[in-house]
Amino acid sequence: MAASIARVSSSLLSNFSPGLGGLISVRFAKPVRNKRKRTKGKHRKIYEHEGTFVHAGQVLAKQLGLRFYPGENVKLGRDNTLYAITDGKVLISAESLSPYPDSPLYGPVQNGLVIKKKFIHVLCPPLLGKFRLVSQI
Repeated sequence: MAASIARVSSSLLSNFSPGLGGLISVRFAKPVRNKRKRTKGKHRKIYEHEGTFVHAGQVLAKQLGLRFYPGENVKLGRDNTLYAITDGKVLISAESLSPYPDSPLYGPVQNGLVIKKKFIHVLCPPLLGKFRLVSQI
C-alpha cells in the first residue's frame, strides 16, 4: 500500500517537473509584487505664489521641462529650477512667446502662430528717497 502511494505521488510530481525527480523549478517562480521599491516624490511645484515677497536665491518653482519660463530677475537652474536673482514680489503672467531663430518654434511663430506661455517675474520694490548727496546732508 505504501509502495503504491509512493508510485502515485512520484508520478504526479514528475508530471509537474519532468526530469527533476519531483523538484519544482525555480525558473517558473512568480515575482513578489509587494516587495518593489516605491520612488519618492520629486517635489515639483510652485514654491512661491503671486504676490509673495522673496529674497535673492530663493527657489520659486521646480519643474520637469519648461512649464514656467524665467522672466525678469529670475534665473533658470540646471534642472529647470527657477531662482530669484533679487529681492522683490513674485508676479506670474501669461505672455506670447518670441523664440530665438535657432529654436524649433521660430518658424511657426513667424508664420503667425501665437504661443502663450507662463512667465514668473520678480519685481523689485521702488527705492524712494533712500539716497542723498553728501552736500544735502
